[in-house]
Amino acid sequence: MSRRSARVLALDVPIALFVGVLSLGAAHARGPWSQAGSGPPWAPGGPEPGGPPPWAPGAGPEFAALPPLAYVCVAVVAACLAVRRFRPRTAFACAMIATAVFYALDQQGGMLRIGPALLAYTMAAQLPLRQWTPWTGLAVPLFLADRADRPYIGLFEPGAAGSLAIQLALLLVPAALGVIVRSRRESTRRERDDEVRRSVYEERLRIAREVHDVVGHSLSVINMQAGVALHVLGKRPEQAEPALQAIRRTSKDALEELRGTLAVFRIGGEDERGADTPDEPSGSAASGGGAPGPAREPVPGLDRIDELAAGIDPAGDRVRVRAEGERTALPAAVEHAAFRIVQEALTNAVRHGGGAATVTIGYHPEELTVEITDSGHARPGRAYEEGSGIAGMRERARAVGGRLQAGPRADGGFRVRAELPAGER
Repeated sequence: MSRRSARVLALDVPIALFVGVLSLGAAHARGPWSQAGSGPPWAPGGPEPGGPPPWAPGAGPEFAALPPLAYVCVAVVAACLAVRRFRPRTAFACAMIATAVFYALDQQGGMLRIGPALLAYTMAAQLPLRQWTPWTGLAVPLFLADRADRPYIGLFEPGAAGSLAIQLALLLVPAALGVIVRSRRESTRRERDDEVRRSVYEERLRIAREVHDVVGHSLSVINMQAGVALHVLGKRPEQAEPALQAIRRTSKDALEELRGTLAVFRIGGEDERGADTPDEPSGSAASGGGAPGPAREPVPGLDRIDELAAGIDPAGDRVRVRAEGERTALPAAVEHAAFRIVQEALTNAVRHGGGAATVTIGYHPEELTVEITDSGHARPGRAYEEGSGIAGMRERARAVGGRLQAGPRADGGFRVRAELPAGER
């Protein structure tokens, strides 16, 4: 038995026992409300008009024995209540039949009707409307069994229609509550599923941006350094070694970053497999060896800007980095966004022949400014098309609550400026 089944039975079995004991007590106690019917005057089969009121002298309950079949009917209803969430329709049908047999034995005790009412609620709360509404037709045999000892089954009596309406209400009102509960549950589940899908989509976009930035920047640097190495290889071979070292270092760093980024998919797959086996430790391997999952490298931040510039220009002639203000502690997401913006801007400068580039990091009390300028071929007034690189930088700035501007400078070249919040947003 699963843990969920045990929890369900631990809640439903006491309810079933309570209803069973209450029904037997009401059936044994033959008082003024149970001599001519199964409840108060307004209930189906209640005391006849003109009878003694319940508070009249000598109108106390009288206890009488029940036939064995009546005990069996009460036991069946109690058993159906105990398993109501496992087989709701079967439990409802069996309980309705047992209740009809109970009243066909000319037994009283309206408390037994609590069982079908609870089962109607459970059925409506767990099943779609079309799957449980036909089962409510079992209320008709119960109505007929309750009036089986009357001429023409009491159909021509003045209160027959009202009695049938009340019996249907005793089933349909709990069923309506079940429909409301099911609707709210379904709405909550849909909202949760939409949130999960939206989170997955946003995570895929984030990973796509990471891969684009890492691969695009690394390939641009490798292409530039390879061009330098080919240019000096025949004339000055000793100057080709720094370019080849830069290619080797850039490709190594790119592979490490890609491994850390793509490890998200492997970790996510292990989490999904582990969700089916909650009893196992979350860090255990599928083979049972207990090997920990892949370690995630810390995301790059502003402390790697100098390393980024050195990878593009080892000599330090084409890329300069300078800081303004006193450096303060910043959120990791803000630092990572600033690093990726600088990386993409320098990649564009290298790719489009932007000439010398300057990176300015400004630390201010309420915001961090990142400005990248180059002396390339861009001119003011000249039309240019924003590619995925600029769009990605703008999305990164917006994701942390900042803004980004990009365009040609007045004196030539290109300028990218990002203003990012210095605190969490």
